[in-house]
Amino acid sequence: MYAQNEHGQGQSTADGGGEPTRGAAGQEDAAEAARWFEALASYAPAPAFIRDGQGRYLWVNAAYAHLYRMESHAVVGRTVEEIDAPDAAAMFRALDREVLSSRRPVRHTLVFRHPDGTPRQVTGHRFVLDLGRGPRVGGIYTDVTDQTRALEDKAATAEELHALWERSGLAIVTLDLQGRVQRVSGGVAELLGGDRASLEGSRAIGHLRGDPRAVRRAWADLVAGKMPRHTCSVVCGTASGQSMALRADLAVVRRHGAPDRISAVLTSRSAEFGTIVQVSPVQLRVLSLMAGGRSNGAVATDLGLSRQALDYHLRRLRLALDADSRPALVARAYTLGILDARAWPPRAAVPPYQG
Repeated sequence: MYAQNEHGQGQSTADGGGEPTRGAAGQEDAAEAARWFEALASYAPAPAFIRDGQGRYLWVNAAYAHLYRMESHAVVGRTVEEIDAPDAAAMFRALDREVLSSRRPVRHTLVFRHPDGTPRQVTGHRFVLDLGRGPRVGGIYTDVTDQTRALEDKAATAEELHALWERSGLAIVTLDLQGRVQRVSGGVAELLGGDRASLEGSRAIGHLRGDPRAVRRAWADLVAGKMPRHTCSVVCGTASGQSMALRADLAVVRRHGAPDRISAVLTSRSAEFGTIVQVSPVQLRVLSLMAGGRSNGAVATDLGLSRQALDYHLRRLRLALDADSRPALVARAYTLGILDARAWPPRAAVPPYQG
């Protein structure tokens, strides 16, 4: 007979005639080992089986039968050709013959199609069990189909994120819950000038211009988990020392159910400018109505203003925006991000543009 050593390698023992033999003790040890395997694997979550040299199932555990949506007793006594798809059955029989011929255990990963048509992937060991009644093939495997799919999905998601960060041109910032910049995309450096090294590790508040109180309130709600996202308008300093109005779309990134960091997508609302222009709520309404084509008289009527009051606000706007005509006022308001370039009818951008 032919025994296996503890490393699974073939090891011959010979009697006086030189033929490989197994003593009674060896047969008992092999049978005991097989019984231990069956007892151990019966309730294991990993599918396990024992087949004879003709591919007939002698024993399967519940996990193995579950793969085929069958009971264990319905599998035992049938051959792999009766259970598996033809291609898979041929592959399984070839592996059985390889193990029986070499008498060496094999660890491998199998990809095959389940009889119901779904692709499956398993990894595990196939080995010889010699029970004294002829060698048998034993196997125990772990179904890694879902894990493999999850890893593939994870890799695809990572590639998508990399594409967003590095190839899309989007200006994306990741901040920790204390407001420190963790990572910026190339789009941020392009939008604000400078390089990533000068931005990463810095505090976001140090890049803001104007009154940040509205942003602070929204930030507190985000990090506390009171809201999942928030859109606001901010003014940031640029590498050239100027300022730029930005739309910031903030979203909470959670870890184990709790806020872990904040992701922000920045969109330019204005060209670079030197001094922040603040206008009153009434002046914002004047600019919005003018941008919509309303005449001075119609603007005064809509807002309930006298002509003298409207003229006052127009003078203040001309000084603040350095523009002498109605078209110039409207154009300047859009350039500085005071009016929302993506809205019609025209409307004001959100604070901090109100004085």
